Amino acid sequence: MSRLLTRARRLVAQAASLPGARSGNVTILFALSLLPMVGLIGYGVDYGVAITDKAKLDAAADTAAIAAVATAKAYIAANPNQTNVTANAIAAGIAQATSAFTVNAGTVPFAQVQLQTPQLTRTSQTLNATVVYTATVKNNFGQIFRTPTTIFTNTVTASVDLASYLDFYLLLDVSGSMGLPATTSGMSQLAANNRDMWSDYKQGCQFACHYPGFSAWTYATTNKIQLRSDAVNNAVCALIQRASSPSVTGQYRVGLYPFINQMGTLADVNSTISTLNSKADCASSWPLALSKLLDTGTTQLFTGKDPSTGTGAGGTHFEVVMPQMKTEITNAGGFGDGSSTSARKPFVFLVTDGMQNGQHYSITKNSKYYYPGNPSSFPGYAAGNFDGSSPSQIDPSLCTALKTAGATISILYIPYNIISYTDYGGTVAWENGRVNGFSPTLSTPLQSCASPGFFYTANTPADITASLSAMFDKAIQVARLTQ
Repeated sequence: MSRLLTRARRLVAQAASLPGARSGNVTILFALSLLPMVGLIGYGVDYGVAITDKAKLDAAADTAAIAAVATAKAYIAANPNQTNVTANAIAAGIAQATSAFTVNAGTVPFAQVQLQTPQLTRTSQTLNATVVYTATVKNNFGQIFRTPTTIFTNTVTASVDLASYLDFYLLLDVSGSMGLPATTSGMSQLAANNRDMWSDYKQGCQFACHYPGFSAWTYATTNKIQLRSDAVNNAVCALIQRASSPSVTGQYRVGLYPFINQMGTLADVNSTISTLNSKADCASSWPLALSKLLDTGTTQLFTGKDPSTGTGAGGTHFEVVMPQMKTEITNAGGFGDGSSTSARKPFVFLVTDGMQNGQHYSITKNSKYYYPGNPSSFPGYAAGNFDGSSPSQIDPSLCTALKTAGATISILYIPYNIISYTDYGGTVAWENGRVNGFSPTLSTPLQSCASPGFFYTANTPADITASLSAMFDKAIQVARLTQ
């Protein structure tokens, strides 16, 4: 019995010791977990310092990149004619970027910062800046866990477009075919009231012929029948307004160059906006300038009372006009890249129905054509003679020299409305038939003449205005992005 009691007391004593043993284990476990908990808290502190440093350095890099392009752009604008202006602007931009980063970064806690030399380049009319930095931040707690530092880097870019200096040479077809009404209803109205060439045509002509002794032009302009020349004129006036916007003053110049057998100058690219508006009759009612310049059988826009100059009469001669335009661009400023006022980039906007015609209404003297009219309106020159109509397509190779020199040729093709007529024979009926047959084929050589992506087609007055505006937009975009 006494032995049993002794064993029981031992068991009770052992049981009583169990709570104390469990408390010791918890203490040991807590001690063991304390170290990683402190480490995690320490890592959090180190991480917070690194994030704060990075935010400050990122803001400094942003400021530096913007400073680079802004400084370079301002330098170029202030020194457009300086030799090596781009190189000098880039140097100024890099210096300003470095200074801006240093000032805005200031003192960064526990960090060593390395700024790579900022990069600044110019591609055509775009400046691109790149700022790269690397920072090494000392970890106060991470060292315990063999992570003494945190390293991070960032790359920041910025870009800005420079002003593009562009010249727009509007090469405007005012041959007799542009006297066709702009709508089919206008064609029907004119035909119903036009007695021109009745003896040959035996029906109302649908062209507003402007030759002496013909009445269709007067009837069309008096009765407000909009001709294709009027529709083009309205589109030209809208373009002039866009190019003269206060936000782009000085960047764009516009010249107006009507042509028939030759190219005349209504207003060159050095003209003021007020001169352009005045010459194009933008504030006037019908008839507008281009309708007044429709083929009259004698040359207009001539110089020095010389009938071998000006627009000529009787045909449409691209083989004469395109070389003349190249000479005009060369004399007016040349074939630049648009980077400055002394290196303007030329765009030739050819607005035409695309119908070449080798005819003349002229006299020849020493193998040279003169366009005095019939009767002659130039003293000392005999009356001109008509040498016969010969409609054909444009030869696209005529455009090669301009494109090779550096001009972009943008073409607005205004197709013929098919001419409705009864074939009673005669010259006019033959010409109508030939023109109707050629019309569907004219766009192909014109597309080859145009620079890639710069061919447009429009027929209605609204489409003509919209297309000329789209040509302007495309020119601006291409000048900004490529060279």
